[in-house]
Parts: sequence; C-alpha cells; structure tokens
Amino acid sequence: MNHLKQFISCDWGTSNFRLRLVDAETLNVIAEHTSSTGVKKLYAAYKESNTTQSQTSYFVAYLKTQIKELPISGAMPKIVASGMATSSIGMVELPYVDMPINFTGDNLLSKEISEDGVTIVLISGAKTTADVMRGEEIQAIGLSKEIPTNKEGVLLLPGTHSKHVAFKNSVFTSFTTHMTGELFDVVSKNTILANSLEKADWNTNFESSFLEGVNKGLNNQHIASLFSIRANDLLSNKTNQENFYFLSGLLIGGELSYLKNSNQQVYIATTGILYTLYNLALSQINATVISFDADKIDKALLIGHKKTLETYV
Repeated sequence: MNHLKQFISCDWGTSNFRLRLVDAETLNVIAEHTSSTGVKKLYAAYKESNTTQSQTSYFVAYLKTQIKELPISGAMPKIVASGMATSSIGMVELPYVDMPINFTGDNLLSKEISEDGVTIVLISGAKTTADVMRGEEIQAIGLSKEIPTNKEGVLLLPGTHSKHVAFKNSVFTSFTTHMTGELFDVVSKNTILANSLEKADWNTNFESSFLEGVNKGLNNQHIASLFSIRANDLLSNKTNQENFYFLSGLLIGGELSYLKNSNQQVYIATTGILYTLYNLALSQINATVISFDADKIDKALLIGHKKTLETYV
C-alpha cells in the first residue's frame, strides 16, 4: 500500500464503536479498542449539549479521545470509517450507493475529510429500491476475494439484522435484510411467550426441536406456529429450553424459506452457535453451503477498508 505502514479501522455502528490499529501490509491487528458509544448515543449527547461545534467536529472530537487508547507512535495514521458513521446521525452523512456494487468496491462512495489533526476516509452504504445497509457491504467486499469470479449465489451475513447479498460474476447485485435476531430478542423477552422460554447452551439434544421449528419456518408456518410455544409449555410437550431452540428454528427457517427451491450456492459468514444453527437449517433444503474460517471473517472488514483506503494514498 505505497508508503502507508498502518491505518486505523473504525467500525461505528448504531450501538457500538470499535477501533483497530492495523498493519497495512499483513492486516494484522496491532491493537484494538471498543466502547458502547455508538452513533445513536453520541448523536443524542450532541443534541443535548447545546455546543457550538458542528456535528462533524463533535464526532471527530470523540474519535480523537478514543484513538488515544491505541499505541500510536509517530505520525497519525489515516482512519477509514464505515457503518453508521456516514448516516444522518453520524459524523458526515453520505448518500447510499445504488446496487449493484462490484467485488472491488470501486463504485462505492467515499469521502476524505481532515479536521483537528486527523484524516478520515468515510465510506457510504448501499441501497436497493426497498432496502438499505451501512457497513455490511464493506464486509461483503472483504469476503469477495474468497468467492470465485464466475459464481452465482448468495452471501449470508447472519446477525441482529441478517443481510442476504446476492452476487453474480464478481458483482453484488442486490440484498435483503431479515430482522431475525431482533425478532427473536423481542419475542423471547417482551411477549406472552417469554415465560415459556429458557436460554440454554446448545447441545445436540435440542436439534430435533430446532429442526421442527426450521421446517415449519421453511414452509412459511412460522407466524402461525408461534403460539404453539405457549401450548407446548402448558401441556408439557416441550421443556422451556427446547422451546427456546424451537423459536430459533421457526425464525431462521422463515428467513431462509425463499432459498428452498433456488439451488443457489450459499456462502455463510459467521462462526460459533450461529454457524451451527444456520448450517443445520440449510441442510434441510440441501443447499450447497460454503463457509469461511474465523480469521477470514474477522479480516473481511479490514480488507474492505484497505481497498477503499488505497484510492486515497
């Protein structure tokens, strides 16, 4: 990367904030710092502060205080930021770029700003006619180096708001957002079903309950099946821990139901329990599943950040 030895990767979401000091050549993380001050919290503080600072300056000031937690010697490295940092409640609002976007990321919108001794490259999000994302597109670009250029399929980014990003011939063509994680949280904590659910560490004893839910979800029966969780509890058909995984299966199955007859290659970028559950669910539709190892998933954002930063050095 020309003369640049290090850069700072900033992943600024709605609820969380993460900085990583990165070796530009190897993408090894030299140091990391996180906080719970996402853009939502900082924007609220800005609105309440009655400061004469601009919104951009207020965000830059916070960023600088957090950079002090990194072991930087010499000149300040360039910072590259994605996620909600470029939203209307972030540092600088940038418009969403229309899909499709290239695997190279060269048609994303980015902007370099310099203020108070720091230089920041900000990256916009992407949109379709009915959906938007900020941040996940950078992860997708970072993972694209592991996808053969002549392939067609879908990249799954499971999470609170799971993203399904379709691709063909080195281009991300469209995407959809599935609120699976958030729906699970709301249903399990804030509905009549809450008392019929108990969180438990995964083990294979829960597999049959999970897959029962998955198959109902795959057949678009997840809404009609929700109250059966309450009945399962009252009639002692299932334990509350089994109900917990039945609910997970219902929602994940509903999320994946559109893939049932598609024969698409499915690339899935997650690890741990989420990988186990999504892989099990996908096995019910005989999908061709390609996974990424944990290191590649962890470095995906850094690869995407580096690709963008390269256009400014």
